[in-house]
Amino acid sequence: MNGQACLHELVQDWARRIPEAPALRFEGEQWSYGELNGRANRLAAHLRRMGVGRESVVGILMERGPRLPLAMLAILKAGAAYLPMDPAQPVDRLGYLMGDAGCELVVTTTALAGQVPEEAAAVCLDDPFTADMLSGLSAADPQLPAHPDQLAYVIYTSGSTGRPKGTLLPHRGVVNLTSHMARQFSIGPGDRWLQLTTPCFDVSVLEIFGALTTGSCLVQGSSLALLDPRALGALMRDEGVTIGVFTTAILPLLDPEQLPELRVLNVGGEQLSRFQADRWSSPTRIVNNQYGPTEATVACTEQRHEPERGRPKPLIGEAMPNLEAHVVGPEGREEPPGEFGELLIGGVCLARGYLNRPGLTALKFVPDPFGGHGARLYRTGDLVRWTAGDDGLEFAGRIDTQIKLHGHRIEPGEIEEVLLTHPRVKDAVVDLVRPREGDAGDRDGEAVLTAFVTGTDTPSLAEVHAHLRTVLPVYMLPGRVVVLEEIPLTRNGKVDRRALAAAL
Repeated sequence: MNGQACLHELVQDWARRIPEAPALRFEGEQWSYGELNGRANRLAAHLRRMGVGRESVVGILMERGPRLPLAMLAILKAGAAYLPMDPAQPVDRLGYLMGDAGCELVVTTTALAGQVPEEAAAVCLDDPFTADMLSGLSAADPQLPAHPDQLAYVIYTSGSTGRPKGTLLPHRGVVNLTSHMARQFSIGPGDRWLQLTTPCFDVSVLEIFGALTTGSCLVQGSSLALLDPRALGALMRDEGVTIGVFTTAILPLLDPEQLPELRVLNVGGEQLSRFQADRWSSPTRIVNNQYGPTEATVACTEQRHEPERGRPKPLIGEAMPNLEAHVVGPEGREEPPGEFGELLIGGVCLARGYLNRPGLTALKFVPDPFGGHGARLYRTGDLVRWTAGDDGLEFAGRIDTQIKLHGHRIEPGEIEEVLLTHPRVKDAVVDLVRPREGDAGDRDGEAVLTAFVTGTDTPSLAEVHAHLRTVLPVYMLPGRVVVLEEIPLTRNGKVDRRALAAAL
């Protein structure tokens, strides 16, 4: 794979080499690489006619389905960057995203066109007039100059000011990631990737372009199917999915023995437990623990899980090729193995920065004191350390969200790890929760360290304490255990902590 190419150029190359091979599958519908590429070329030509040019930002507002990667690919072919938007978001938020990004055009469908702000133009791909007009345009690859440093997409994440912030990501980082994974796991034609996440979550970038830049087939499911674990498992079995990218919260919901074709499982988003890593590992399946913030193009460190090593918890490993990782203390010096510090990431994975946020960009993307002139590092805000045996990075949590209770600093993930070793606990999340006024055990509104657990015949608070005391100090024992049927998840597949608090 050419590391100097852009994403759409890699897809074009596969369309020339294997035009009849499946590129997309969705609810019985299948598009070949030749068909996808031709449709994308026609849509790109139309977008160019509408004034889309180099590094324009074009919105995408649609549900899962073949038109989603089609729109992404066409926007890139037109020289622009795509802005994914979630149809479930309020119209006011969509308007803010588009205004902040300077987005004047949205690719959507007729059912969702009413959510597009009035000041923006909408291209509805399922509109008969649009379809007829596109059919008359050229299906040839556009002859536009492209460079891997061009902007590919803008992803918005929550901001500390209450307003979401847009992160600017170029082609180069995604190409580096997908080409590395293709080499490492021999991914290519014949493989099938699952698109599990919403396009507003950056993992979708790896799912979609991990498939389409390697000649693999992208398997999509409807939003409803992906919310039902049984339906999700059935989809993966029926479609023969071989490559998956899951958040850790998804793992307890599925049975790995029912997914024999799944040969590579990439896990990220939150700390991977030893229990789940062992549960999913097999002689025919690799569990690859990945770590990466949006600002470092989805994933920047990784480590294959090796059950025989017997580690208390999986490591997040080492930096991927063409990237670097530094563990830095408060004084800005690198910490030796065994000492915790902030993780700083550098290399081709880095975003340009935050859209319209020069102050925040300067704060988070800092000069690299360990590299050459002009090099930058991204301050992740995550606490890590190199293991004493130099086997990789150990993740300890967020620097700014460690729980402090009665003067003690507590890392919830450490408690969760021990809880998951209890034979009757299937899943566990620990958080500091302030009781609502009037609740039993209110204790004058004092926050309580709370363990939310799932499982069969779940243990009582006394049993939990007895189990945890064998490993943890007294101040790390939860003051309350809440039994749930399942841990609530956000649309991005992460633990929904607001819903947890509301469950009390």
